[in-house]
Amino acid sequence: MRAIFFGLLIGTGTLLFLDFQALNTSTVQDLPLERPILPAIDRPEIDPNAPEFSPDERVTVQPEILSAPVTATLAQNGIMLLSGYIEPGAAPRIIEELERTKEYIKTVQINSPGGSVNDALAISQFIRSSGFETLVDGGGFCASSCPLVFAGGKTRTASKKATIGLHQIYGATPDITPPQAMSDAQTTTAQITTHLEEMGVDTKIWIHALKTPPNKLYYLTNDELTDYKLATKLR
Repeated sequence: MRAIFFGLLIGTGTLLFLDFQALNTSTVQDLPLERPILPAIDRPEIDPNAPEFSPDERVTVQPEILSAPVTATLAQNGIMLLSGYIEPGAAPRIIEELERTKEYIKTVQINSPGGSVNDALAISQFIRSSGFETLVDGGGFCASSCPLVFAGGKTRTASKKATIGLHQIYGATPDITPPQAMSDAQTTTAQITTHLEEMGVDTKIWIHALKTPPNKLYYLTNDELTDYKLATKLR
């Protein structure tokens, strides 16, 4: 599988498949204004509810919640709400809150458009080591690097009305050279592949991300969620 991943990377040349960690001097506001929270459907043939599927109507989470820096808020019944954009450097802050309240947490419910890969991986690993479950509920949205966080759950529940999508991870560092971009791309892909394997997710799922431009999303169908073992249960 790793050969397939790296072969795809070589074929894509100088794609900006970069970890948002490179944006160490950026803030959420520094990102391009055209960066979508709910990109257009890239492949209608994999539309989960064709022809009616419309992410703008299906996602009920407020756009301002998705675009704000990620927060962890303890709710009732053992639910920790993890919501917002995963900005670079977010992991220590979120992990500290999860650690502080871990005795009250059973399930981490996620709504996020993604963000920093390194931070998403760190949060996911803490979720797994803590034995938490993860959930993307009906009307919820989890995209880009967010599914890596979702993968950390001991059990992973997705609503049949959730919206979960993948695309190329990218950065906003125009001064980086193509060789360095390729090196970063391969390093990031190796990290993601290893993490998915450790979480028990079929790594073939990430091929959809590699093939999908950063201004689009590959929306995973309910069958794909379970076939790739990203979700262990649908409800």
